[in-house]
This record gives sequence, C-alpha cells and structure tokens, in this order.
Amino acid sequence: MKVLIIDDDPILIMVCKRLMKITGFSEIVYAAKEGGEGMKILLEQLVSTPENLPDLILLDINMPVMNGWEFLDELIALSPKMPLSLPVFMLSSTIDQADYDRASSYDLVKGFYSKPLTKENLEEIEKILGIDV
Repeated sequence: MKVLIIDDDPILIMVCKRLMKITGFSEIVYAAKEGGEGMKILLEQLVSTPENLPDLILLDINMPVMNGWEFLDELIALSPKMPLSLPVFMLSSTIDQADYDRASSYDLVKGFYSKPLTKENLEEIEKILGIDV
C-alpha cells in the first residue's frame, strides 16, 4: 500500500507515517505540504514510474497555495490520464457541515475523518477499499 498525504502540518504527517508503519498499513508514504506539491508528485510518478503511484490519498482541506478543494478539481481533470482512480480520504480539523457535504459531492472522496488519524480510521479505510493489509 502506497499513500500520499497532503497536509501543511509536518507533525501530523510524521504521526500518520509512524501510525501507518506501526500498524502495517503502509511502508511507503509520500508527503506534500499543499495541493500543488501533491499534484507535482502525482504527475512525476505518472510520467516516470506509474507503478509507484499511490493507492490512496489523505487530503487536508485548508492549506496555503492549493487547498484540498482545488486539488480535488485538478485530480478530476487529471483522472483520464491515470491508470486507475485514486480514492481520496479527507483528513481535516474542520467542524463545518458544509465541508462534509461538499466532500460527499466528489465521487473520488470515499471517507472523511477528523484529525488526528487513528488506527480505527485505517481499519475503516481498509474495509471501504476492500483490502486486507
């Protein structure tokens, strides 16, 4: 399992990486501090090593430069060039119902979790994706 985390909080990224390693969820975790950087990672892998594309994306909403909504729109535009659809799970500290509603309007978004990521969240992601890690 390869995961791309897009979040502007370096502590959260570190905690997520550690949790994924400890639980055996993922050994390969790419990290980007905003949506534009995440898109750059995807584009570089798509061109050079598509087999290394992530299996899923954990995405924050509020980030500088390119926020989560802008990233989702770019990902949808890129999806015809992708070998397969990348499931996105929102990971945010928002409590705004409008954010939950907006996220559910995207077919790519398979779940919405409050920070910080937990072992239970990872187990639920496995169930949603139908995988046994």
